Amino acid sequence: MKLLTILFILYATFCYSQQQYEFDYLLEYETTIYKDSFQVKKGKLTEKNETFKRYYLTNSKKNNYSAIITDLDSLYYTMTFKDENGISSRTTFLKSDLNNAEFINIHCKDVYSYKNQFKYRTKEYDFFKLTDTLVNGKAYTKYKFASIKPRKEKRHKLATKFYLIDKETAFHLPFFELSTPYEEWKIDKNFPTGLFYEKYIIDYYGKLNSKETLINYWKIDKKIVISEDCDYSKKTAKSSSISNPEITHSLLKDIN
Repeated sequence: MKLLTILFILYATFCYSQQQYEFDYLLEYETTIYKDSFQVKKGKLTEKNETFKRYYLTNSKKNNYSAIITDLDSLYYTMTFKDENGISSRTTFLKSDLNNAEFINIHCKDVYSYKNQFKYRTKEYDFFKLTDTLVNGKAYTKYKFASIKPRKEKRHKLATKFYLIDKETAFHLPFFELSTPYEEWKIDKNFPTGLFYEKYIIDYYGKLNSKETLINYWKIDKKIVISEDCDYSKKTAKSSSISNPEITHSLLKDIN
């Protein structure tokens, strides 16, 4: 009995000292960045279309945090984690380790504070419901996230993001990798639940810049663990540590 009591205390202490983020779904998307649509270093444009896989760890009942996983090379993944309530991290893991792990430990040195500096932009953007879209005979709910300030939209040549929502996945809260749409969703939760079958960006001139299409999704049980002792309050992540290619587009710089 004494041994059991000690083990319980040790377990409770461990759990108390750890901040755990639970994930119950893995989403697989195919992402395409279109030629001449995104600027890279020194103002150059991409010379050819770029297509790659992107994976998201999500919680179907909590959409304030997520992890984005992409290939770094043949052996390693890059994982970008963000909690809209104030934490971000970018780390690398062996693919074999990440694929098989139930608990994903992030070291304190890789944990940073996060704040959406464009949170006030919710007053300048909104969701708009559009006519359903048919894809291969299946109807998807369609929304766009766009500026409601015509003069600013024209002056800054702002882009618009579109979402196609799978009506058969209402078990999952909408997942926004961009912070400002998430903040807007918090204000007005009339936005439907469901996974995004497709997400794409159209620039001010009507040109397709990028597109993500859902390939598959799986039920999982994984947890990201961060020590409660991590003092990240004085560490602020650089924008590159928590950004996606879409976010760094000059036309979307105000809705991160």
